Amino acid sequence: MKILSVRRAPPGGSTIAHVDLELVDGAKLYGIRVSRADDGTFRAFGQNSERGRTCSFSPAVVAEIAAATLTELESTGHRNNDRTRS
Repeated sequence: MKILSVRRAPPGGSTIAHVDLELVDGAKLYGIRVSRADDGTFRAFGQNSERGRTCSFSPAVVAEIAAATLTELESTGHRNNDRTRS
């Protein structure tokens, strides 16, 4: 998994960041919302369409997305990391 872009969420909510990621080689997902639940666990949500959810993730994949997001946020500090998409 590779984080392509991370955008830190404003303070005050459960959302940590929105990320664009390459889940596996050749499969990219954009605008994934990463949040922390009240119990401390992480959640990852894809964007919604007219018909509902566009994707879902297993708990193991959510943990991997959250870990990669937190690592990317720590390595970039507080600046916006909106990289050119490849």
